[in-house]
Amino acid sequence: MASRAMHSDFVEIVAEEVSSGIDRAVGYWLGRIELEVVDRSLTTAQRIEAIESILQEYKILSGRLDVGCASA
Repeated sequence: MASRAMHSDFVEIVAEEVSSGIDRAVGYWLGRIELEVVDRSLTTAQRIEAIESILQEYKILSGRLDVGCASA
């Protein structure tokens, strides 16, 4: 019984760490995109280009060259 409880605690700790890591990563990438969106020194076209560059960097670094599109 104690072994099962320890296993459950371990799984919960690992799940929390994974979730925390994902949250930090999403925050990082969205933060970078947000900086480009609010940069008033850029034209609209330059903002789009900067965001596309960030997305390309993400794809390369993550090894996911086709991340797909969200559906509405």
